[in-house]
Amino acid sequence: MDEENFQRAIDIILQNQARFYSDLHQLQEEQKEAKKRADVLERVSVNLYNSSVEQGKSIKELRDSQKETDERFRETDKRFRETDERFSETDERLNAVIFMAEKFFGAQNGKS
Repeated sequence: MDEENFQRAIDIILQNQARFYSDLHQLQEEQKEAKKRADVLERVSVNLYNSSVEQGKSIKELRDSQKETDERFRETDKRFRETDERFSETDERLNAVIFMAEKFFGAQNGKS
């Protein structure tokens, strides 16, 4: 191999090596950018997970609260029915008292 061919071979090797290092540097920069994006995606994923856990807790609390409210409504409805029954009984008793009073006072006034 003569000096000129040897120099060409060295130049080709140096060019290839320079291109390799240039490509390697570019890959390193792209890797840094990809890591930044991955970090952002990781934070977003963690935030979404935390939000979904919080929503799950809130939904459970709402469900429990709804059950309590339903039970209170059932109890209130039951008490309203009991009150209606008592009013009916009271009305019957008052009607009996009124009937007896009318009979008593009617008998005193000469009516029978």
